[in-house]
Amino acid sequence: MNLLYITLDSLNRHFLPCYGNDWVQTPNIDRLAAKGVTFDHHYSGSLPCMPARREMWTGTEEFWWRWWGPLEPWDRTLAHALGCGGVTSQLITDHYHYFEWGAHSFEYDFDGYTSVRGHEHDNHRTRPFGEAPDWARVLLERRPTDAPIYVRNVQGYWGEEDFFSPRVFDATARWLRSERPAGPWYLHVDAFDPHEPFHVPEPYRSMYTDDDYRRYSPWPVYGRVDQGASALSPEELAWVRAQYAGKVTMADRWLGRVLDTLDERGLWDDTMVVLTTDHGHYLGDHGWVGKPQSPVYDTLAHIPLLIWWPGCASGTRCGAHTQTIDLYPTVLEMLGQPLPDSPLVHGRSFEPVLRGESDVHRDYTISGYYGGRVAVRSEGWTLLRAQDPSRAPLFEYTHDLQVLDRSWACRRRDPAAFVVPDLEAGRFISGLDMPVWRIPERRRWGDHPDLLFGPDDPAQERDLAGDHPEQVRRLEEILRQHMVDRNVPHELYARLRVNGGVA
Repeated sequence: MNLLYITLDSLNRHFLPCYGNDWVQTPNIDRLAAKGVTFDHHYSGSLPCMPARREMWTGTEEFWWRWWGPLEPWDRTLAHALGCGGVTSQLITDHYHYFEWGAHSFEYDFDGYTSVRGHEHDNHRTRPFGEAPDWARVLLERRPTDAPIYVRNVQGYWGEEDFFSPRVFDATARWLRSERPAGPWYLHVDAFDPHEPFHVPEPYRSMYTDDDYRRYSPWPVYGRVDQGASALSPEELAWVRAQYAGKVTMADRWLGRVLDTLDERGLWDDTMVVLTTDHGHYLGDHGWVGKPQSPVYDTLAHIPLLIWWPGCASGTRCGAHTQTIDLYPTVLEMLGQPLPDSPLVHGRSFEPVLRGESDVHRDYTISGYYGGRVAVRSEGWTLLRAQDPSRAPLFEYTHDLQVLDRSWACRRRDPAAFVVPDLEAGRFISGLDMPVWRIPERRRWGDHPDLLFGPDDPAQERDLAGDHPEQVRRLEEILRQHMVDRNVPHELYARLRVNGGVA
């Protein structure tokens, strides 16, 4: 069986009709949902972008050990594991984080890859753009440091075929038509859309709003919508949501070309198709915009997952609770490949759920940011807990010192002024024979009191932490046992205010 694995970045499930939306047009995602299985309780684990991708590609729950980094030497990626079984792999993406300093090596195990350049902060073009285009004037005023990179990159983009998700999905359709091998294949398609900037051409720019696009910036600053640089008026927030919806619809239209190609080439009969995202995106939800270090509400962590495989019960919904880390072992099992023997593969295959042999997978799910907020969900209840930096220091654990660039901004500093942090090397990750660096982390994440939401509050609007201490204790115990099972660094018990070790 072949594998087509599609990721749309920052895809908020509330903008998809297959998850209840009634105003955004996504006929091709709807088409895939009608053909395959829609998962109603799928959650991201490690946040944000690259931690989530390491989960997808290796089954490792990353956020306990590090913030953002490359693949580690002990990782056995999906491409590597399938390649050992004779599967040819290809990556098609405009997600420039794969190729950056400090998040490299993700493409190494693929037999080939196509990189579509120029999205967001991708340093692609250097030519000056002269007078700012009318759509970008407010953007350049609001983001004078990073916006010029994007504006330079998209000079000369007039039609939708010039934009990023159209180019990614067009390349995907061409590969399926003319470049796929005769034997089994794995094609990983990672579109950065609908990630910001929410810059779209017509007809998508005015599809969901009548407001003048020249009044606002399509690239809001992360944070509270009522504070500082991230502040947005109700009118501007409505416009931003409309541009995001336009991006979703544009990506969906070009995804349709891929689905059409599967039809034309008769590939559905021997291909498994997965469509998901790394995380959601705040668009005014709970007073936030972006994916900042906010509490990990379901807006961010409760994500879409659609799967087709030959013989599945079309148009069905799955109520089992699953996580991103589970996709790695599930795909390997479905394609008949063994799971690598590693204590850092934390996911569990939900193949029995896919085959209709079970309707239960996980009793609880956990999502979190390295050094920051954690969400624990069980029996309809959700506990949101922040780490307390005053209780214990924070360290990153990694084999690759390029993470220093993220933590300490090594390359951006005057080399003469830069002070190397106190590094230690040792066997700090349980079950791993390879020594890693232990790097002190100087970030200080925001804090918040415990937040608790009950089963009758899916929008997570009513905090019940003060009313139901017994549920706080129950979810805290689930978190503690999970940390014991993962062998997480000991300092995290103090930071998360749970008792360390076994009960």
